[in-house]
Amino acid sequence: MKVIISIVLFHVLPMVTFGQVIFHIQSDKDSVQIGEPIEVSIELSYPASIGEVIWPDFREDSTIGSNYEIWSVQEIEKENSVNENETRLLISQKLTVATFQSGYIPFSPIQAVLDQDTVESNAFLITVSSVEIDTSKAFIDIKPVFEDPLSRWESFSIWLSNHWWWIAVIVAAIAIGLFFIFKKKNITSEPEAVISLYDKYTYAYKQILSKSLWEKQQVKEHYHELTGLIRSYYFDRFDVSTFEKTTNEIIAITRTIDIPHELKENLIQVFSVSEFVKYAKQIPSIYEIEKHNRIAGELIEITQIKEELIPEES
Repeated sequence: MKVIISIVLFHVLPMVTFGQVIFHIQSDKDSVQIGEPIEVSIELSYPASIGEVIWPDFREDSTIGSNYEIWSVQEIEKENSVNENETRLLISQKLTVATFQSGYIPFSPIQAVLDQDTVESNAFLITVSSVEIDTSKAFIDIKPVFEDPLSRWESFSIWLSNHWWWIAVIVAAIAIGLFFIFKKKNITSEPEAVISLYDKYTYAYKQILSKSLWEKQQVKEHYHELTGLIRSYYFDRFDVSTFEKTTNEIIAITRTIDIPHELKENLIQVFSVSEFVKYAKQIPSIYEIEKHNRIAGELIEITQIKEELIPEES
């Protein structure tokens, strides 16, 4: 009777909600053989207004609860959706698990932390059947190990006779490669072409605009390329290190660069909006995106040094 009540409860409550948060797990099978792999899907849907989410750390060869072993862990996927009322984010992940217990085996709730509040998923039961063994049959011995009747040289000779043409092709390819390598060394290299810093970044800037990623619903990718261009320009033009710097550190660097005050504030706005876009907290309008594009172009125009030349990248 207790088992029947438990089964009803596990299936009547298919997901757990916490306010506007929906934390749901499900399996691809309701019943399996003992040790049979089970695909488990985990989904967490929550409003974009929630800042910090701590997702469970699933690892291969570990366990969930005391009943299931984790065999494989897929990458975490993130999506966002926008409607008239709110923006919601979805985190999902898939696991392959197995259990070596038989009977009605519960899959315990999983916990996640959202802005210091702990939320639990639903739980469910899986019926696990043990493999029946016919004890009336006698044990069968394993087959003996057979030794190779051929010697190593005989085996090699047979292999060589079957693959000699592959060896001929490889030797010919190596010979041709060496010929061109030594021939290239004898050719006098032409002087390396140079372009100005302004031309280099103007070309890169126009390439970003020509992709029009923001018109293809790839706003995050567009801001990643646009701010990456500005970071690289800071390094080449102002000789400041931007490698592996956080957005706040880049903003601090922007305040120290010798450029007009209005341009500084506009660039800071570009980096700030880019950070919001990165974490799906804000989707700027087309007008704002085009404005930020123009700001990057103004940086290159205002700070250009026409007489400075740099090696052209091949």
